[in-house]
Amino acid sequence: MELKNVTLKHHRQLILHHCSVNLPSQSIILAKNHIRTDIVAKALAGFHPIDEGEIHFDEQAAKGKPNKTVFFVIPENYHQLWRNYRLQDISIWLNRPFQQSALWKKYRLPSHASIDSLTMFQRLIYLVSLGQSLNRTVFIFDQPTKHFDFEDLEHFYHFLRHDFVDANYMILSNRIENGFTDLSIYQIHNAKLVAFERR
Repeated sequence: MELKNVTLKHHRQLILHHCSVNLPSQSIILAKNHIRTDIVAKALAGFHPIDEGEIHFDEQAAKGKPNKTVFFVIPENYHQLWRNYRLQDISIWLNRPFQQSALWKKYRLPSHASIDSLTMFQRLIYLVSLGQSLNRTVFIFDQPTKHFDFEDLEHFYHFLRHDFVDANYMILSNRIENGFTDLSIYQIHNAKLVAFERR
């Protein structure tokens, strides 16, 4: 993904200012706590307007499709979505045929269960499976580990290294996790996206 001279504001907050950068797939974008990562995630996916500049995505991956059929944004509050719904009922509500993906089977998500009964990691896997069933090719995770316990974190690192190794994705976070060190890491610093320098 390439940002060309991008300026992004939210209300009175300047998030990015004349920012130009190439972001490889499987990148982490770090931001301070006061920066709205959800706005950045939506802007990168084309679901939130930018104030200036352009954002280009690899045309080969996008194949000329509109953003809403390419990107799948998993929001920070994903653990609160569809509370009290059974997984198979969510597919009906979305007007999609219910199908179990390879991820679904590997992580043993029971279709008759309500989403509330799943761990935070299982809920994330469910949403990734949903995105795959919608044929989305780029996943943008906004704060995916924020509500994880230590077991969920270990499962998530394993998932990225083994089940999502060939996928196109970006992660936005306020903190750097041990499992992120193999990925390209950028930070929002002085309204620019710059390579993260480890200390």
